[in-house]
Amino acid sequence: MNVQITGKNMDLTDPIKAYAEDKVGNLIRMDERIIDARVTLEHFRKDHTDSYKATAHVRVSHDELHCDYEHADVYAGIDGLKDELERQLRDLKGKQKTKGRKAGRIRRSMKSIFGWRNREKK
Repeated sequence: MNVQITGKNMDLTDPIKAYAEDKVGNLIRMDERIIDARVTLEHFRKDHTDSYKATAHVRVSHDELHCDYEHADVYAGIDGLKDELERQLRDLKGKQKTKGRKAGRIRRSMKSIFGWRNREKK
């Protein structure tokens, strides 16, 4: 999995880059179909306080996940982003499992409604 990390209005230090790569790179354990991830860390001032916004775009086989997380600390922002991405990956995995189950349920109900039988038993 390729992880691309960029900074906006801030200098990305090596420890911040390594921390973000480690947190986002561990998502491959949840779903091995992840192709790449783009993470943007942005610094801005909101109501005279410093804030950081972490944004991620993750491509998973045929889907794309998008997530934003805002916090006063850059490391906490990365942690919150990782938690949100994990939740989205769990939801996506459950959604795909449900689609497969629905297809089987429809097939079984069609057999019972129309009296379809296995054609192999002739």
